[in-house]
Amino acid sequence: MSEEILGEILRKIPRPNYSEMPSLYHELDQMAVAAGKILMESGLFEPETLLVRFDKADEEDIAALVMRNPRVMVPFFVTICGFSEREMSRLYGIRDVYSLRERVNKEKVERLAQAVKDHLKHPLGLETVIYKFYKNWEEHQKRQRRGREAERLVAEVLKRHGYEAGKLTVVCNNREREIDLAIPPDRDQMRVAIMIRYGVYRDLIKRAKEFSAEFDELLSCYPDIKFVVVYFVSPHEKELIEKIREKIEREREGKRPYDAVVLTPEELEGLVEKPREWKIPKRL
Repeated sequence: MSEEILGEILRKIPRPNYSEMPSLYHELDQMAVAAGKILMESGLFEPETLLVRFDKADEEDIAALVMRNPRVMVPFFVTICGFSEREMSRLYGIRDVYSLRERVNKEKVERLAQAVKDHLKHPLGLETVIYKFYKNWEEHQKRQRRGREAERLVAEVLKRHGYEAGKLTVVCNNREREIDLAIPPDRDQMRVAIMIRYGVYRDLIKRAKEFSAEFDELLSCYPDIKFVVVYFVSPHEKELIEKIREKIEREREGKRPYDAVVLTPEELEGLVEKPREWKIPKRL
């Protein structure tokens, strides 16, 4: 019975990027079914109305649902509540909330359950919560996958030209900062920090400020670092490239400018000339 109900829900969900990312939608389908079954097997589900009675749930109920399958139920509850990762950290002290998918921490699960209880106070239809979860996690994962693909592309181009580049975590001003690609990926010898995003123009205000803040932070610990911004622009916004470049560079007015700004894969061929100009040795 649950398979039939969940199958009907899934059939209604649009999959606009299926041809680009079929594996993503296969994963989303599996996660939606897993979340749906957990809800339908819980005491919060009303079979006659297909409502999930979150109004009757306490923190222990929510925590128990999370623990049934953290890999699915952590993003399920975070997304249907509408939290960002930063909000979970700022409001509830749960840093890197999605790490709970792999490394369960009882205290953090309890705080997550409290956050969910604070915001899910009414009954909601099964189809509503499955649809909300599916579309929000789809958007999150599209960004993540495109970001990883962008990192892979930049690393491959640098490697092809003889430069060692890799992800690196450094500690600066008593906080960890992950650098998407560092040349070389050694916190004691790092010469270049490359921060990489994939986005659209409407995200630019936030992204431009992020790049600038990351640069300022790294300069306080690595004053001689070269800082490169890679912001791959969606193909349908290619006509906005120079406007995007201007906005990114303008964020550094009155401060040290970026050492390079790359907005398209084609511009990577110019980027590989920079380490030579900066007299950075190739890997032996």
